[in-house]
Amino acid sequence: MKLNKITLALIAAAAAPMMATAGVTVSPILLGYHYTEAQDDEYVEEDLNFYQEDDLYTGAALGIELTPSTQFQVEYGVTDSDAIGTDGSKFGDAEREMISGNFLVGFDEFTGYRDTAFRPYALIGAGQQKIKVKDGSGAEVRETKDTIGNLGLGAMYRINDALSLRGEARAIHNFDYNLWDGMALAGLEVVLGGHLAPAVAAPAVPQTPVVVVEADQDSDGDGVIDSLDQCPNTPANVVVDETGCPVQVQIDDELKMELRVFFDNDKSVIKEQYKPEIAKVAEKMREYPNSSASIEGHASKTGPSARYNQRLSEARAIAVKTMLTNEFGVAPNRLSTVGYGYDRPIAPNDTEEGRAMNRRVYAVITGNKTMTVDQTKDMNVQ
Repeated sequence: MKLNKITLALIAAAAAPMMATAGVTVSPILLGYHYTEAQDDEYVEEDLNFYQEDDLYTGAALGIELTPSTQFQVEYGVTDSDAIGTDGSKFGDAEREMISGNFLVGFDEFTGYRDTAFRPYALIGAGQQKIKVKDGSGAEVRETKDTIGNLGLGAMYRINDALSLRGEARAIHNFDYNLWDGMALAGLEVVLGGHLAPAVAAPAVPQTPVVVVEADQDSDGDGVIDSLDQCPNTPANVVVDETGCPVQVQIDDELKMELRVFFDNDKSVIKEQYKPEIAKVAEKMREYPNSSASIEGHASKTGPSARYNQRLSEARAIAVKTMLTNEFGVAPNRLSTVGYGYDRPIAPNDTEEGRAMNRRVYAVITGNKTMTVDQTKDMNVQ
């Protein structure tokens, strides 16, 4: 396969980025020694009838840096030497022209960039060579065009940022005749616009300490954050104001209480067992200052007469009033008494148990007061 089209494509690919000056490389002179394998090969007699002697190679190259350590070059070079025939005599003058596109891949691509003068590289590329043979009169008697591939190892030595020395050993493979040639060359490389700079990591930006501000909490769950809550630990279900303190409301509290005191037959003396109950009535009446008590006395249907039982029932009611007044300090005007005799029994009078139930005092204590309390969420406030 001929590489005319491939060579042109490589040149075009290299020329496009060369419009920029930064990283453009020029090797104005490359000098080397070209060794050819053809003189030792049988195909000389069968195919070409000549071979080109080893001789000096001169060339030049133009390239573009792709990275700080890798570039692509288009290289052109010539080797002029004698063409030797199959009988060993000089066949004519042979001129070998070579044009190729080569990648020079720096070892830094694999080891990391190092700021050193010595920079080894590996070379890989392809191109075309053309050999023209002229006889002694200068007439062209033979011409070949072959596809070649290049492999090599070399190194650059940077004298400064613009100028480097180059040395290289290269193997050249002729794909058309399956031959290997060798070349050792040295040269000078000039960089226009300076080498590409390696990527520099951005300087570390000092981290601003992050101050974690805890969100203000509402520990008691009353809807007011702790920093504004003037009444912490408010009980659940209590309505609070904007300061977190309970909202107080006035309510009317109604008192309704009953007292039952039972007496022995034909007696109006209060038994000791009922004194604690009477004391509770007095305590409630002190708690409700506007409360009053209606005290009813009753008797069983025994005794000499109804009049007698009437007076006995009144005496029993007065006994309870007197105890409330004298022993517990309840004002007399808050207490009213009445006797009903045996007219209002609560049990039959024909049994002892029934008569015992009827010998009684029944008191109803009523009243109300206005209270100031903490409003709760389930409270219906008008």
